Amino acid sequence: MAEAAVSFAVETIGNLLIEEARFLDGVSDQVEQLQLTLKRMQSFLKDADEMQHEGEMLKEWISQARDLAYEADDLIESYAFKVASRRRKGIIKRCVCVLNECYTRHDIGAGIRKLKTKVSDLTKSFQDSGIRAVVERQRDDASSLNQQLRRTYSHVIEDDFVGLEGDVEMLVKHLLRGSDHDHEIDQHFRVVSICGMGGLGKTTLARKVYNHPKVRRCFDGLAWVCVSQKWQKEDILQRILLSLIPEKRKEILEWRDEELVRQLFQILQNKNCLVVLDDMWSADAWDCIKQAFPIRKNGYKILVTSRNKDVALHIDPNGFHHQPRLLSDSESWELLQRKALRHKFDTEHEDFKKLENLGKEMVKACGGLPLAVIVLSGTLATKKDLNEWATVNRNIKAHLGKGNNLTKEEGNLHKILALSYNDFPYKLKPCFLYLSRYEEDSDIETEALYQLWIAEGIISTKDQIGEESMMDVAERYLGELVTRCMVQGKAPDDDDDVMLSSIGRSFASCRLHDLMRDLSLLKAKEENFLLSISYYHDGILDEHGNNDHSQVYRLAVHFSAEDVRKYVPPAEKRNTRHLRSLALLISGNEDYEGHLPKKMKSQFNRFKMLRALAIEGLSPADPKAPILKSVFLLVADHLRLPKAIGELIHLRYLSLRGSVFLCLPSSLGNLQNLQTLDLRAGVCRIPNVLWKMRQLRHLYLPANYSDCMVGKFNLNLCCKNLRLKGLDKLEILENFCPPTCSSQDISTLKNLRVLSAVVFMGNFDDEYFPVEMHRLMANADHVHCTSLNLVFNKGVLTPAVALTKKKLSDAVGQCFSSRNLQVLKVSGPLANFPKYEAQYRYASLLKLKLTRMEIEEYSMETLERLPNLRSLHLQDLYILGKEMRCKATGFGQLRFLRFECLWNLEKWNVDEGAMPNLSVLTIVYCTKLEMVPNGLRFVKTLKELSIAAMPKEFTDRIQAANGHEDQGQDFDKVSHIPTIIVRNVSNILS
Repeated sequence: MAEAAVSFAVETIGNLLIEEARFLDGVSDQVEQLQLTLKRMQSFLKDADEMQHEGEMLKEWISQARDLAYEADDLIESYAFKVASRRRKGIIKRCVCVLNECYTRHDIGAGIRKLKTKVSDLTKSFQDSGIRAVVERQRDDASSLNQQLRRTYSHVIEDDFVGLEGDVEMLVKHLLRGSDHDHEIDQHFRVVSICGMGGLGKTTLARKVYNHPKVRRCFDGLAWVCVSQKWQKEDILQRILLSLIPEKRKEILEWRDEELVRQLFQILQNKNCLVVLDDMWSADAWDCIKQAFPIRKNGYKILVTSRNKDVALHIDPNGFHHQPRLLSDSESWELLQRKALRHKFDTEHEDFKKLENLGKEMVKACGGLPLAVIVLSGTLATKKDLNEWATVNRNIKAHLGKGNNLTKEEGNLHKILALSYNDFPYKLKPCFLYLSRYEEDSDIETEALYQLWIAEGIISTKDQIGEESMMDVAERYLGELVTRCMVQGKAPDDDDDVMLSSIGRSFASCRLHDLMRDLSLLKAKEENFLLSISYYHDGILDEHGNNDHSQVYRLAVHFSAEDVRKYVPPAEKRNTRHLRSLALLISGNEDYEGHLPKKMKSQFNRFKMLRALAIEGLSPADPKAPILKSVFLLVADHLRLPKAIGELIHLRYLSLRGSVFLCLPSSLGNLQNLQTLDLRAGVCRIPNVLWKMRQLRHLYLPANYSDCMVGKFNLNLCCKNLRLKGLDKLEILENFCPPTCSSQDISTLKNLRVLSAVVFMGNFDDEYFPVEMHRLMANADHVHCTSLNLVFNKGVLTPAVALTKKKLSDAVGQCFSSRNLQVLKVSGPLANFPKYEAQYRYASLLKLKLTRMEIEEYSMETLERLPNLRSLHLQDLYILGKEMRCKATGFGQLRFLRFECLWNLEKWNVDEGAMPNLSVLTIVYCTKLEMVPNGLRFVKTLKELSIAAMPKEFTDRIQAANGHEDQGQDFDKVSHIPTIIVRNVSNILS
């Protein structure tokens, strides 16, 4: 990490010399000399970083090198900041400041000379001590296994499941005992638990059970909730209910504590459901939610995973409590082979025999812990030859020779994880440490993560290969972390991720295993890299045991909503000049005042060196308040972003996602180094200064801009004609909405890769909608990937507007003809659906959602011939003719199909050969649909069928309710589908 810290400093100084040379007048030569001195020290650090576990002296040397690098970074940026601040002032004040600038120049010259002496002395000590000779390694021999050991991506740990197959079957058997589908007389259990130390594979085992076909078919509903250390009662109950009754999502999010408990109790009292409580740390979490779980012998079941068996015993002392065994040496070797040697190889080859001996020796150090084997496999998968495997083996022996106070298994696991971290190339270490910013068990959105890495200098232009963008480099680095099994990556194969697929993204999100996060937190603390603090349950749960903000360069503070007011920023006397990143992250929906933390507003101008600032989740208490009421609340609370935000001129990343601010200050225009601006929040007024941010690459406008134009209230909160022309580097633009912004500006954004836009037909002239949509599509012709939402406000329908339905149909047809439109959402009374035309065969459309309209039967003929359509969502539609048919060879690329609230659909026919790639089918609230189509039996690619809120007659045809068999008369149509989910519990809530 020290090498990375020096690299940051060298990169920062280089950028300042190029981009802000005007602020370094008179000292640029000295700055260049300092940069060269740091580069000389950098050349020693790569090997030193790899071998720092060899001794305390080396570790101390690395620590000093890191501190000097940060000191150099501070010194140069501080000087540039001071000069930039003075030169923004008026002419008279500028003249007064000339003398002060001379003094400042003298001071920085002295500071640079002092720093150069320190760096030179430290470098000399490295050479004189002979450390470099110790860390140099010989890598002369080559191996014929080079191509056999090519690295591959392992996105999900469960892909390689070794040794515990019998455990899965046993746990499934105990869960099904006592159910309506079990005819055995022996003991049944309400609670089944999987207990044991971290890294044992508890969650992996639970997932296998949860997704087992017998479990899926025998329970009426299934819910999975990860509880973790920072649980919140309402959040746990909401997530369970959202899984069991997703059609009630809106009501669930509005229900308070007592109602959530009552509703869940009723469902579990009457239905046979499985609830998984994953990663339970304490009995307190159970005590807070247990009132929602009826005490009954038969019916619903609970599956618990916990590191502490006492927690499981507390939930149900009479339950079945299972502790997975450790893997045998042979099973550990089999798992390592699957992870590190995925490709075919000649097992009789002499080198492979040597490699096998090394591998079997190394897995013994893992003590049979699956996570340790997986992490070690990730390290070995990056090694090219037999000699590199031998080097890892030597390092393991040296590393495990150190004393520790842990149990043998825990100590070995921790050391294997640390060894894998030490084996990272320096460029990956800060990427991994940055993940400690996020909370336990959180799904980390990769797009924002990449933007933060770039803003912080963790990813730089020198890392680019060929035509790669900076985001491409970041994705490549995350891929290397996934390859090494240190991070779990989720591929964009979900219905909501089609845009990511279209721009070539390999990961939609990522997450850390708890023990990986512990390692990330520990190393981030050791390196003074990042401090993560959590305020939960009436106290500070500092991840590191203290809340000292001093000397840390990045600070992330996590709150439950009720604890925001309790946070006290660093005291005035503390030096926060060094702080590079600040994140105030609020979760939960408890009532609170909606203010920034106490004193935070007045302290904004103290964080002069910030590169990344996030204030997320700060919003008014009442989520049900209408727009006008919310505005009055905001005015009363004076919820405004401080003007001092404009003084943070080094800011590269600013996120107000999920936060509500009445207006943003015009000083925002001073942030001319900003690369990412995320305003996906509540209603706010944006000053017309965005065009000044010439470095802006990613812009997310408020998602509800179009809502401000709806209905009889025009609140004038959003800036009209927001200028975007001049943002030449912009790559991502979301929630673009005319007339807030001009469509003509889009044509000037030549580097724009992703555009998400809304065209709204509300209180406008009847010609506005098709004209504006045509203008937008024409100006966005150069954009690689576009998402368009066409919204027609039915409430303002007039005879004149009704005459334009033909124009609206033509507009949709134009979208079907587009060669760069990937996602289209149409909402409104589109009576005349466009008929298929020859030019539609060039359509690039991947995802289509149609809402609140009437469509003819022939509409399916148009849709099924769109050549690239992967996702189709039909919601709240009136099907003229009451029947729908999918013809043979139709929907050739469709993966996701969702029917929701198709009120009058009675028959759905599917011809053999239709939808040959369909993976997920969802049917919700289609109350007149008589049965699933016979043609589904021919769709062999179907992996999941989800049915919710359908009539009992419909569901009984698939899954008999009271018979001795768990299948109905139509079950043979869907019996080949691995996962069938039937949720028919809405009648309980009536």
